[in-house]
Amino acid sequence: MKTVVVMPNWVGDCVMAWPVLEALAASGRELTVLAKSHLRSLLVLAPGQPDFCTRGETDATVELLKAAAFHEAVVLPNSFRSAWLPLQAEIPRRWGYRGDLRTLLLKPSVARPRGRRPQVEDYRELLRAMAVAEPASWTPRIELPESLRSFGRERLARGHVPVGQGPIVGVFPGAEFGPSKRWPWRSFADLLRELRRSVGSFRGVIVAGPKELWTAVRVHEESGKLHPVIGPDLDLAQLAGVLSHFDLLVTNDSGPMHLAAAVGTPCVALFGPTDPRRTAPAGSGHRVLSRDLWCSPCFRRRCPLLHHGCLRGLGVTEVHAAALDQLQRNVSA
Repeated sequence: MKTVVVMPNWVGDCVMAWPVLEALAASGRELTVLAKSHLRSLLVLAPGQPDFCTRGETDATVELLKAAAFHEAVVLPNSFRSAWLPLQAEIPRRWGYRGDLRTLLLKPSVARPRGRRPQVEDYRELLRAMAVAEPASWTPRIELPESLRSFGRERLARGHVPVGQGPIVGVFPGAEFGPSKRWPWRSFADLLRELRRSVGSFRGVIVAGPKELWTAVRVHEESGKLHPVIGPDLDLAQLAGVLSHFDLLVTNDSGPMHLAAAVGTPCVALFGPTDPRRTAPAGSGHRVLSRDLWCSPCFRRRCPLLHHGCLRGLGVTEVHAAALDQLQRNVSA
């Protein structure tokens, strides 16, 4: 059975779909993932080592799918266009959830689950409709080859952050979704200063992607130019290799948060306009901080009330205490 899996465009959503790929691979299917090119390095690490098909312009993507002659498509995103592509490519069976005028595009379509639950479990009913056994766990776990872990050690060493010589704490001040998901960058700088005062042999790392470089540099400068910025020049697999050596990541709700959790790194996750009941880092050993205001979760890219109180109201003292507690738990474990 040649199966193409249409993947989400966001890094975090792809990580949360990891258990689905595991279940499909275990069913004996020959998997190909269809995704944006920047996701390639991550998705080729998925269970079953799937082939990768780049999702580009519509016509070119349809031609690629036609040439591959897939027997079925599994459409994970809930967008209209994601269901339109396999229809145009004349793939006979097209599995996905109904909604947004998609019912006629899918064959068969599956009723979308109701109720609120962790997003990692959203595809339970889809697998059931396909008669595919559920994964052993709905907690994403990315197994990194030793080459990537070695790369991570070497990259940290280049930043004067040797592994094994004191706790390594990363901070991720970005969030591609928008400003409303970002704890103030000055607060991240203050947090690094507080951790340096309170944790012996502490090593700090500022994590950034290409779009967060400006913010990361500001944190670097404001915190005394002592902590390297790592990540803008790395692909997602290489970034996972770096994250795997952290003792803790303090992060906004973001793709790197899910990536860190999936490689086994504990997180202190800062939530504002999004819902931690849906997208908190999966698994145990993480700490979520949120203010639970009357207006949250609003899921807006910018605060409609202009004050961004859901994240700005989280104080450095509170986040610092949570980080210390998580580090102590790691030592005890």
